[in-house]
Amino acid sequence: MKIVIDLVHSHAAKNANEGINMWDGTDYQYFHGGARGIHPLWDSRVFDYSKYEVLRFLLSNIRFWLEEYNCDGYRFDGVTSMLYHHHGAGYGFTGDYG
Repeated sequence: MKIVIDLVHSHAAKNANEGINMWDGTDYQYFHGGARGIHPLWDSRVFDYSKYEVLRFLLSNIRFWLEEYNCDGYRFDGVTSMLYHHHGAGYGFTGDYG
């Protein structure tokens, strides 16, 4: 049997009681500050991948699942949101890369 983990490293809960948002009293420790840090369609916080701490946090999360549960692979969800500032909202992606 293969175990594939569905990871969503494109955003996180904005609820300060259930996640890392505002853990230090700011909205920009792991996320973009201000409006850029809010995903309008998912009502969540958007990670700031330019920060070393964010990369370390997300990579340590990946490593945890590998070491603790010996998973075989990952499926990354929300990749469009990670790649584009517009999060893919209102854009049609046809797969025609020509």
